[in-house]
Amino acid sequence: SVLTNYVLFADKHMFADKHMFADNLFADKHMFADKHMFADKHMFADNMLLVRFLKSREWNVNDTEKMLKESIEYRRRIRPSYLDCKWCHDRPGCHSMRQVGFDEAGRPVIYSNFAQANLRHNTSEDTICHCTYLIENAKRTMPPGVSTWVFVIDCTGMTIQACNPKLGYGVTQVMANHYPERLGLVICVNHNPVFQGIWKAMKVFIHPNTSSKVKLVKSKSKVKQTFLEVFPSELTDWILEEMRQNKIKPLPSTQREFWNKPSDSGRHDPRGCSSYIEKYIERSEKENAAFEILHKAHPNIMDSIKGKVVSVKKSSELEKKSSPFHHVDSCNSDSDEEFEQIEMLDIPDEFKVPDDAVKFT
Repeated sequence: SVLTNYVLFADKHMFADKHMFADNLFADKHMFADKHMFADKHMFADNMLLVRFLKSREWNVNDTEKMLKESIEYRRRIRPSYLDCKWCHDRPGCHSMRQVGFDEAGRPVIYSNFAQANLRHNTSEDTICHCTYLIENAKRTMPPGVSTWVFVIDCTGMTIQACNPKLGYGVTQVMANHYPERLGLVICVNHNPVFQGIWKAMKVFIHPNTSSKVKLVKSKSKVKQTFLEVFPSELTDWILEEMRQNKIKPLPSTQREFWNKPSDSGRHDPRGCSSYIEKYIERSEKENAAFEILHKAHPNIMDSIKGKVVSVKKSSELEKKSSPFHHVDSCNSDSDEEFEQIEMLDIPDEFKVPDDAVKFT
């Protein structure tokens, strides 16, 4: 098979960079796609897709072929390229996660803040759908040579219903099985011991190669330093200002309705940094439907462009008083102390990772 020839040839000649010979050895890659009636056959025009699948299965041909078949069936059944987040359309601001710019390497940067989300009890279904929508559209903004993305998770306003091991496990399983070797980096900020306990409970179910890409930045003094190591100054400044405004209580309407363009051109724009807005959102406003095929921003940003969404109605769910365990305030510590001493949380059964999940450590 294509995969067998590829691995055997590379091993025979002891090439460390096996992917260097993808162009020749994957000449019949389209036959594999046609054989399995792959809906998104154009994806196989990129040899590096097969390389990522092989790497994720440690170059085991049989495991990789099984994974490819399952991913093909997933794409045929789910059609992720055409997914839209109905939850955001039905309830503006249901999810706050959105692409906001690019890092120094040209990787898409996706930002999320719990305080901005207009939903406090997420399910695996809505979370996976929204994340899939984002990454499928993020792929369309990637320049040649870029294959991974970066997430910034701002834990301000976090609730156990919106962030728990079960949700995290569901999302990571989809990413690992159908988007292997795509995660570049996750930076978590404004978190406290409860989040750290959730991460510790979930980490054992995630492959070490993936968990090593998650960076918890606890110290306020190190947040800017960490951002500047990865992001251009424009995006660093935008994220820092976005984080600052999302800590204001009550949350300003401009931040709660983060999909709307500010009325004052000089104000902070919660839709993203200037270069991303100019290249994708403003272009989307000018070219409308024709440009949507290439890239769609957050569903409510697209709705706002079309004049279909205006404001958020505060639901009774948001107004209910939560128990101390349900709501988590962000950490304001300047300590650089590591989190190894964090004890496991007593997490309710409804938020736990499924019993049949396989542990890596």
